Parts: sequence; structure tokens; C-alpha cells
Amino acid sequence: MTDVQIVRGELQPWTDTLPTGGPALLALLDDLLPPSARALIAGPHSTEVIELVAARCAAVSVLLRSVSDAQDLRPAGNVTVITGALDGLTGEFDVVIAADGLDRVLGADSPALNWPQRAALLRALSTPDALVVVGVENEFALTGLYDRRPLDERHGDDEWRPLHDDPDRPTSPAQVREALGADRLYASYTAAGAVHTLLDVEAAAATRPGRPGARLALHGLAATAAHTPLLAPLADGADAAARAGLLAAIAPGWLAVRGAGGATHTAYADGLLADLDGSQWMINGNRVPDTESVETLLFRLAAAEDVPGFRALAARLGAWADPDGPILFDDLFPDGDDFVRGFSAGVFEDQVGELLAAAYHRLRDRLLRGHRRHPWPPWMTESDDLVATWLGMSGVDATPAVLARGREIAGLLAEPAVVELDLRTVLADAETARVRAAELAGKVFGLERTLRFRDQSLRTREQQIRAVRDDLRGLRRSPAMRLHEITRKVAKIRDPRKFAGAVKRRLRKS
Repeated sequence: MTDVQIVRGELQPWTDTLPTGGPALLALLDDLLPPSARALIAGPHSTEVIELVAARCAAVSVLLRSVSDAQDLRPAGNVTVITGALDGLTGEFDVVIAADGLDRVLGADSPALNWPQRAALLRALSTPDALVVVGVENEFALTGLYDRRPLDERHGDDEWRPLHDDPDRPTSPAQVREALGADRLYASYTAAGAVHTLLDVEAAAATRPGRPGARLALHGLAATAAHTPLLAPLADGADAAARAGLLAAIAPGWLAVRGAGGATHTAYADGLLADLDGSQWMINGNRVPDTESVETLLFRLAAAEDVPGFRALAARLGAWADPDGPILFDDLFPDGDDFVRGFSAGVFEDQVGELLAAAYHRLRDRLLRGHRRHPWPPWMTESDDLVATWLGMSGVDATPAVLARGREIAGLLAEPAVVELDLRTVLADAETARVRAAELAGKVFGLERTLRFRDQSLRTREQQIRAVRDDLRGLRRSPAMRLHEITRKVAKIRDPRKFAGAVKRRLRKS
């Protein structure tokens, strides 16, 4: 158990679950943090964050309101653990890290401070030229707007967040910049405490649907809402926000940076560093054009029922395709007459045809799952005929083996299964199932009617057969038929005299 210092406002028994951390946050802090004398980490943060700050700073103070959380820490020798509320802490620090935000820094005995007042407390603890990193939750987040739970059910007993309804909280990138005097601002996408993606708000505001920046933001939104029951798919709202230049405004939160620090990148994710340079991105050292993805273009052509245009783009894909890695149309970007892979990585020892088959299987799944408009009939979409048709457009022979292997690869590249489908998708699937059930019921009715007609026809034929059999039996008993039988037998006699003698002998004996 770690010895801790106690200031006013500690909570016991209590624990703050899901401390903030994650590879994206660690990568940003690794770029930002300069060597300094004194640092403060305010609020629950992961052990990795504390260790990183301790490696850069001579003395680190970690402020946790939970006594049990503070005692469970196993910090380095230059780390002092303090338990209590932010309003009970004094001192000045060269580095202040509050990436968890300002919602879990007050105790039960603290005054009811609104967000600006808590930010003022944090500002008072930092030196004039300090590096300050603060997380801000966004009440206008798309994940919150699409959350189908009532407001009183969104926060459970495992939380203690005062002032859920705070009219003074900043709820836009501009308001956050003004409130904190931020020099750099990132849209933050957090999943279960781990920062999944960080995207510069300027890049987020400038991107458009289907481009690399929008893809990063959409993946971050999906990770944030992985366990949230939604009203509608996030992709539709995110695309609309991107077209309006508001993608940064609907992020789940922001991470504000004030003060001098090291050079940073435009975007951070797990194992990914990206920089936007004019009309292109540099992603882990690879150049990717800032253009719309192939999937976006194909969906647009399908919605417009432009089959010739779809065929022309598919032919270009077939001419370009190479086996250097998986082909994901949502992560493939046109570059003149060529195409460039984006964020995806992986190695598959398969032929070009099988990789294209996997890409088209994945495109078909996303097309149907999104209930998007397209010109192909149901009998094609419900089987592999549609994928085979697309492969033919790309100049690939769609053999059963190629289609089967493509389905296997597509399964390996599929996104994680959604825990709970959004309400609109559920209703759309239910309507599709209702229409399908009505169609099948009509088909069953037609088959039943055909069977009834055939049964009636069989009964009629059976009656006719019985009537013919009765007529045949009556004919056999008639005198004419008996005469016919006798005549037929007489006609078989070859020696009439011998036959007459035999008849006479039979008559004498009788």
C-alpha cells in the first residue's frame, strides 16, 4: 500500500473506474513533454501515463480524489501521490496534465464549482509558461445526440460527476480555445477510458466524407459508441457533419494543449502517426493523397444507378490490383490513374483475384448493411452473383474457389461485431423482413393454389379412370364380348375334325 498525502475533499470508500490513457494519448504526451522540474497529474490516469510523466520530470504530483485508488498506485520514487479534491491543492507546476478532464477532480465536500471555476483552479496551479493538457467532454457530441437512452439513464452509480447540466461548460472548439487559451486542440475519441484517436480540429473541420481524416474520425466515433445503444448509424451523421465542416464540433471530446512543447502530429491512433501536408497525408512515413476513398466513389455511382461508370471504375481497379496487401475500398484512395492504400496493413499470400473478391464481398456487405440505394435486383444481392458480376467488371474470372476464398479473407478483415444495433437499422431490418415475409407468403399462397388445382385435376382424372374401368367390366360381361371370346378360341382350332371327334367322345362319356 502506498503512503499518500491527504488534502481537503478526499473520497472513501470510492474508486474512479476507467482512468484515462491509451496509446494515442501516450504518443502525444511523448511528443509534447519537455524535461521539467515539477509536474501535476490531476484526475484518474493510467499507470503508463504516470510513468511517462515521471520519466520526463524531476518531481511529479498525482492528485486522486479516491483514497483507495491512491493507495493502490505503485509509483516511481519521484512521484508523490495526493488524495483529495482540486480545490484543496496548492502549489505551482511546470507541467499540468488533466487529460481525464475536470469532471472527476472534486469531492463530496467541495463547493458546487462549475466548469470555468474548476478550470480557474487548474490555471492557478500552473506557472505562466507551463505546459497544460486538459480534456474536455463535448455535450454536443454525435454519440450523445444519437444515444437512445433517456438522460437519467446515461450515468450509473459507478460515477460521481457533479453538475451534469452545466450551462457554462464549453461545447465547441472555439469555446474551448477561448476558455483555456489553447495553442493546439485535438478532437478526442475515447473508448472505455483509452484514447482511441486524436485528430487536429483544423484537419477535422477541413476534411470531407470518404477522405483519410474523415475515416480516422469515423473509426474513433465507432470505438467510442461501441457499447452505446444508438438511434441511427453514426456514419450518416458524421458524413453530414463533414460536408458542413463540423466534424470537429461533434467529436466526443477535445484535448486542449496550452504552452510550449515538442512538435506534434496531425493525428494519433494506436500504432499510427499522421501529418496533413496540403493535399496529402504522411501516414507512418507513407504518402496518401487527401482524396475520396474508392468505396465512397462506388457507393455514389451505385446510388446514381450509373452502371457504366461503376464498370469503368471496377475495370481500373482490376488493372491496378496488386497482391502487396489487403484491398479495402474504404481505405483505398485514387491518386491520378493509380490507387494508394491508406491505414490498412497486413499480408495475405493470395492472388489478385482472391484479394479483389474479398474487397467486393466486403463492399457488398457494407452496401446492404447500410441499406444504400443500388440498381441490382434482389436475386443478385442475396447470393454471390453480385460479387461475381463485379469481379467480371474487373476482368477476374469468378470461379467458386475464388469466391469462397474471397469470403474467407473478407471475414478476417471484417469490423468487430456491433454489440447492439442502432434503432434505425433495427427498424429497417424489420421492415425488410416484413416485406420479405409478405413476398414469401404470396409465393406460398400461389403454390398452395397450384396444389389445389392439381389435386382437383387428379380427382377428376381418377373419376374418369374409374368410369372407364366400370365400362370395361360391363363390356366384358356383355353377350357380344362372350361371343368374341368364343370366336377367339374357335379361331385357335387348327384341326376341326379332330376337335369334333374329341367333343363327341366327351359327350358320350358324359
